[in-house]
Amino acid sequence: MAADAVTPAAGPGRDTALDVWRGLALITIFINHVSGNVLENLTHKNFGFSDAAELFVFFAGYAAASAYFGRYAWGQKLSITMKVVSRAVSLYVTHLALVVLGGAVFSMGVIRTGDLGLFSVIALDPLMMDPAEALVSAVVLRYQPGFLNILPLYFVLIGLLPLLLALAARSVALALGLSGALYLLAGLTGLNFQTYPLPGGWFFNPLSWQFLFVLGFALGARRLRRGHATTYRRGLWWAAVAYLAMALVMMQGTGLPPSGWLPLPDFFTLPEKQFLSVPRLLHVLALCYVVAHSPLQAWARRLPGQNPLAMLGRHSLPVFCTGLVVSITGVALKQTGFDGVLFDITYVTAGIAVQLAVAALMTLTEKRQGASRAAAAAIQPS
Repeated sequence: MAADAVTPAAGPGRDTALDVWRGLALITIFINHVSGNVLENLTHKNFGFSDAAELFVFFAGYAAASAYFGRYAWGQKLSITMKVVSRAVSLYVTHLALVVLGGAVFSMGVIRTGDLGLFSVIALDPLMMDPAEALVSAVVLRYQPGFLNILPLYFVLIGLLPLLLALAARSVALALGLSGALYLLAGLTGLNFQTYPLPGGWFFNPLSWQFLFVLGFALGARRLRRGHATTYRRGLWWAAVAYLAMALVMMQGTGLPPSGWLPLPDFFTLPEKQFLSVPRLLHVLALCYVVAHSPLQAWARRLPGQNPLAMLGRHSLPVFCTGLVVSITGVALKQTGFDGVLFDITYVTAGIAVQLAVAALMTLTEKRQGASRAAAAAIQPS
């Protein structure tokens, strides 16, 4: 796509459906993070190869193109780059704050029970055994406690966004090609960032997951140019449905095939999360394509822009961070004696309500700020 194919005014406007699906993904992530609760059994990770993490990253790429690419391609390169850098710094600081909060929450659980083993539940024990090494490793993102490993990925993706914008301004196909090559290299060689204290690499390998982000970005850029992200093709839609059905049967019935069941690397044949293996990647793409060309998408588009799910999706970072703190607290409570179906349902419902309250507060603040700016502009001398 040439830079002159996209203008700031060319886009079709904010995508309410995207906000709705992002909001639903955030709720799903929250439910999954309160480990062991009964509602976790109902989320879509149980019925296919992918889960809400893939949706989060894919939608983030799509939203990044919608927010930045049109103005960047039209010539606002410096201002957009500075906005992206500011966003990345905010993500980094937020992640470190969440590490501290997570440590504090579980420390309160240890104080209450006297059980130091609680720290191992979300891999906080390195902070207690060797705080100096763990803190330094946390600052450079080598140490990532449990549930606190998706923001480092998001930070890297946003940090690389200026490069993606520059490549896409020349050619979206070029950006996709380079991204796909890196994805295959990481998946086939095991290339990953180092971690502490165990050497297994990042749980969400940025070298792999960046491809999903770039795919989302490419579709967002396509929507800016053509007014829609994908075109309905009947054969492709039914192939995607068949793939989703196969994944459902495997996850709920036959089980996954053994390693080496085909004469190909497992990266191509088995769903694996760290390197976003091909079956997982295809699953999230198939899911999005089927929904995008179904009555569900039409329903999401018809919803008012201020509906609860859209508000959650529009304020994804504060909502996600709120959900992380609440979910970590829930895990700590379950480990210290609060458990059972009634607790699970009550706590998850209350946690979702808290996130909705945060989204509503952010929306109200935006409205007031917009009204203040409009009033200030109205009294300026002409």
